[in-house]
Amino acid sequence: MKIGIIGVGNWGSNLVRNFVRILGIENVAICDSDRNKLSKITSEFIGIKSFLLAKEIISKEEIDSIAIATPTETHYKIAKEALLKGKNVLVEKPIALQLEEAEELIEIAKKKGLILMVDHLLIYHPAISRIKEIIKNGELGKIYYLYSERLNLGVIRSKENVLWSLGPHDISIFLYLLEDFPSKIEAFGSIYLQEKQKIEDTVFLHLKFPSGANAHSHLSWLNPNKTRKLTIVGSKKMVVFDDMELRNKLTIFDKGIEWTEKGGVGVRYGDIYIPSIPLYEPLNAVCEDFIDCIKNKKKPKSDGESGLRVLKILKEAQKSLEEKR
Repeated sequence: MKIGIIGVGNWGSNLVRNFVRILGIENVAICDSDRNKLSKITSEFIGIKSFLLAKEIISKEEIDSIAIATPTETHYKIAKEALLKGKNVLVEKPIALQLEEAEELIEIAKKKGLILMVDHLLIYHPAISRIKEIIKNGELGKIYYLYSERLNLGVIRSKENVLWSLGPHDISIFLYLLEDFPSKIEAFGSIYLQEKQKIEDTVFLHLKFPSGANAHSHLSWLNPNKTRKLTIVGSKKMVVFDDMELRNKLTIFDKGIEWTEKGGVGVRYGDIYIPSIPLYEPLNAVCEDFIDCIKNKKKPKSDGESGLRVLKILKEAQKSLEEKR
């Protein structure tokens, strides 16, 4: 298998590193219109093939797959060209800007028997995989709500707001864990830095699911501390995933609210448990899943359909933001 990686900026360089590790440098080629970025990668990975134009690398018959790590507005065009050329595609989130574009990409991939996968990185995180198991086996009981904090001071985007930049991570996690689509989508945002451009730098996203579970996401570029935390409250137990912790990323709290025999409310305090989580790079798992799905014609965990569901929520949330401006 040979793969071409289009876009070798911050994220694209991570894709290069992982695919070289898995496939070998002779089976990886890179493409970027920025010669400085190409030069940086080619100096680090001696002998890697490089191209300036996307159409050049897509037209190479020996390359059977394309990974796309370019600006969001280019995803649809590049992915469509690659699929029509018979290439499997791994595209950075979000899959596209318009629902019709995402649906077209899914249809092309389906007709040609190709793998279309979206890089929803965090559903490949070992801690999220463990939470999924915990929910499936009923350990948490009925899920009441999920609350995610994805906060930092910067990086400030000028072409997309914080919802589109950070929101896909939390949305993909919510959909993956709850295995359902929200019945209500609402977002509240504030614009502090780029009022003229109407780019929200702080957003509170609320999703209500048919099961009764609520999911909240606080997204911001204006926070003094970098925070990557997810709290899930169930009827039996509660769990906290803190991705900023180096080792103890997952904590399970055996505590909750119970009704007494007399009809009162009591608080139950149990053990606090920190499960052992294997430490591996989620992006490496993404790359390995992409390769495995191509070789064995399997459905990716984050396929085109999952990318479309995330995009639907982003579009509805964006509409909600604009109505409240």
